[in-house]
Amino acid sequence: MKEVVKRCLRFIIIVVIAAVSMPAAGQRTAKNIKKEKQETTRKIKETSRKIDVNTKETSRQMNKLNSLNADIREQVRSIRKMQHSIDSVNRSIRKLNDSVAAFDRHLSYLRNKYAEAVRKIDSHKGSMDKLSFIFSSESFSQAYRRMRYLEQFSRWKSRKSEEIKSLKEGVERHRERLAVMKESRRRSLEEMKLARRELQEARDTTSVLVADLKKEGKLLKAYLRKKEKESRALDDELERIIVEEQRRAEEARKAEEKRQAEERKRRQEEEKRLAREEREQQDGKNDVKPEQPKKGKTEARPIEDQAEAKPEKQENSQTFDNVADAERKLTGSFEDNRGRLLFPVSGKYKIVKAFGRQRHPDLRYVQTDNSGIDIEVPAGSEARAVFAGKVSEIFRLPGFNNIVMVRHGSYLTIYANLETISVKKGDTVNANQKIGRIYSDPDDGNRTILHFEVRKEKVKLNPEHWVK
Repeated sequence: MKEVVKRCLRFIIIVVIAAVSMPAAGQRTAKNIKKEKQETTRKIKETSRKIDVNTKETSRQMNKLNSLNADIREQVRSIRKMQHSIDSVNRSIRKLNDSVAAFDRHLSYLRNKYAEAVRKIDSHKGSMDKLSFIFSSESFSQAYRRMRYLEQFSRWKSRKSEEIKSLKEGVERHRERLAVMKESRRRSLEEMKLARRELQEARDTTSVLVADLKKEGKLLKAYLRKKEKESRALDDELERIIVEEQRRAEEARKAEEKRQAEERKRRQEEEKRLAREEREQQDGKNDVKPEQPKKGKTEARPIEDQAEAKPEKQENSQTFDNVADAERKLTGSFEDNRGRLLFPVSGKYKIVKAFGRQRHPDLRYVQTDNSGIDIEVPAGSEARAVFAGKVSEIFRLPGFNNIVMVRHGSYLTIYANLETISVKKGDTVNANQKIGRIYSDPDDGNRTILHFEVRKEKVKLNPEHWVK
């Protein structure tokens, strides 16, 4: 019995302990779940931060790669120019060498002939001087001939001396020019050697960047998709704005045509009324009605109105034509200056992204499609109007910051990635007028890039064919 009681007591104690311990276990589980949630949230934030850092790093590397490729293109062009200059100098040096050699041969020939002539005259004269040589003649005619001979020889001697002296000076000048050209060639070769070394360093850096970017294939593709999406958004917004402007212009044209049609109709009705009143007046005169003077006063008012209507017609027509002429002149001026328009920035710059669809020079599987050109400039640089026009729209888009669109007749110029804007919608701008300060990216070492486009309405044009 005691044993049974003991067992019952042990069972009760176990049940109580279990009952007491169950809430505690439940509390620990809730804490663990909360900790797990916090840890999961922290990991998600850390992962997002790492993705953001990696994306920004990919963006920096791509921008640096584009900038390096622009440097490489410029270095290659510079090396080609220097090589062309060196080749030209080498050709000039060869020509000068040939000229100097020809001069030396001619100079040697003249000296030999001169010396030979002097020896011959001396052999005829012997040890006599000029007078003795003349007076030793056997006859007067021989003396005269000897005197003439000596005079001619003296003149020939002077001419040859001058010729030899001039030729010698020419040879010296050619040799000086030759020395200058050789020194120029030496400096050019040193510059080209330095340029090639810098080019190789840029290519080595490019290779490292390309290798790093290839390792981050997914991030690179995500970055490229993002940039492509931003570019499409800009294209879509520009096309929407242009279509809206065209719609408003068409509505304004139709409204003007309607106004002119109503004006013509009003004038026709007025002319009919005046003609009718004139006929009535004529009939009244024939009938000799007593109220004739009153009718005359009534008729004076419409005739006066008719006189006022004619200048109004001329004024409206003149205003419309002036607007049309100004528009045609502006459009023509912009088009006539193709290839001579101002560059959208002043000072130092480099084009890091060219116009159109093209394969990346290093990442062969990467293709880019650019509606304009991307221009890298020093931080703090400002965009400027390439030609006189009117600010038709200002808006903002992700990836391009502030965007200004300037209309030049049927042509448009677009200035994107501006941090601040110096103009407002509707402003008339002049060539070289400041549009705004270009955005400098603090996450990319303050790299400053202007996106610039030229369009004829919706047709995209290569800006490099228009600006200089």
